Amino acid sequence: MTGIQAAAALISVAYGAFACLRRRQPLFFKILLYGMISYLFGTLFIACYQAVHGIKPAGFHVGYFGHIGCYFFLLSSYYGAMDRLADGGEKEYRRIRLAAAIPLILPLGLLTLNMAKAGLTASLPFLFLVIPMTLTLYFAVKHLVFPDVELGIIRVMRPYNACAVFFCITELLSQFVFFPESVRRIATILSCLLLVLLLPLAEKGVRKWFI
Repeated sequence: MTGIQAAAALISVAYGAFACLRRRQPLFFKILLYGMISYLFGTLFIACYQAVHGIKPAGFHVGYFGHIGCYFFLLSSYYGAMDRLADGGEKEYRRIRLAAAIPLILPLGLLTLNMAKAGLTASLPFLFLVIPMTLTLYFAVKHLVFPDVELGIIRVMRPYNACAVFFCITELLSQFVFFPESVRRIATILSCLLLVLLLPLAEKGVRKWFI
């Protein structure tokens, strides 16, 4: 599975780099590319560790920083670029903002279950991953359901946001150790497919949004 993840991340990084060389890309797209690079470094560490030691690293390790960094970059792209333009803070949309938080029950529930079964110390790797993932999932869901008020950003970025939502969910399912191995494998494969789609969908949206 690590090899598939590394291949998916490499394809995504290669696509993003080529897109930046082909035409000028906005900062939003570049932040997403940095997230893919971070994800690639994380998977490369795990792959190298497996090649040397024959097993995947246990507990919290350097590879986690790649995945965590990916979500912090995704979160930064939402909070720093898209959200301030798409959401003007109108009071009439307060219910939509609150409703967008409902899917967060899934990651927070799995985190609570993980801590109940494995204890706090053993759950720290999962905890550090779930926190940025949960925040990213909130903005992805919010921008998926938020009304397209003025600039058309929400409409053109909906395919990307839908992909980001399912990417977060499949990554979450693949990391939760108490799921059966078959479920985690399927979730990993799906997350890799979604990872490859993130940048193409983002580029398609930003062409209409920024350019």
